[in-house]
Amino acid sequence: MAMISYASNLEDVMIQRVFSDIPDGCFLDVGASNPVFCSLTYALYEKGWRGVAMEPQDGADQAWQQARPGDLLLKAGAGSKEGELTLYVYAQAGQISSMSQETRAHWERNNMLPTSEIKVPILTLNQVIETHLPDTTIHFMSIDVEGMEMDVLQGLNLDKHRPWLIVLEATLPGSPIPAHHEWEPYLLNHRYAMVYYDGVNRYYLAEEHLDLRERFALPPNVWDQYMPFAQVQLQQKVNELSAEIAVLQEKLRQAQQVQQAQQQPPQSIEKKSFFSKLIS
Repeated sequence: MAMISYASNLEDVMIQRVFSDIPDGCFLDVGASNPVFCSLTYALYEKGWRGVAMEPQDGADQAWQQARPGDLLLKAGAGSKEGELTLYVYAQAGQISSMSQETRAHWERNNMLPTSEIKVPILTLNQVIETHLPDTTIHFMSIDVEGMEMDVLQGLNLDKHRPWLIVLEATLPGSPIPAHHEWEPYLLNHRYAMVYYDGVNRYYLAEEHLDLRERFALPPNVWDQYMPFAQVQLQQKVNELSAEIAVLQEKLRQAQQVQQAQQQPPQSIEKKSFFSKLIS
């Protein structure tokens, strides 16, 4: 059966391929946003994985509880130290948000101002893992924090906590311009190897799991047997419209039958008299 790809750039297809032989792994999703649409971890959730997600935006907790009750959502951001920061939300850009002043300046240069600003709690990933995932193997970690990557990584002891695969968004928000130069050395110095770049994200394997590198040899393709979520939604809409058309066609058929019955001429009186005489 084909998997459904919910991620915007087929990231989850690659991730499923890498972990194809692990039915019930664990993930940490930082900057998780929507629990389904554009999610890098929802396909894993459907497979049987469970994990912790971090998303400080208003309304996130209700959406996650409804779509993914098996996961733990922390309504907080991640950083190098515990505290509080301002989250800038851009509703006009699909609810993109960031706590980075550099990202805010980038958006302002592109004539986009935040539609709201909210104070959000900040936790380090060390705190999150030691509180909610102690003695747990974290197979996959996604970091999508719109310019706060280095700050998030500095709150994680990669000598102690070793996710097998880390995927980070690696371009300036809303552009193809690379933005990994500041934080990539941190990962390389902690014995992670960059194994794949999809035009948006960079993928890093822990050195102790480089046997999985060969699974990144090819981009997503027909042999991965996937179907984009947008195609699934379109097919569902087609099915709904087809069902509505079938109902309307049946109503039309019935109406035509009634109309035909009403238009049939009554039997003539002469015919009735003729047959009456024959009978008598």
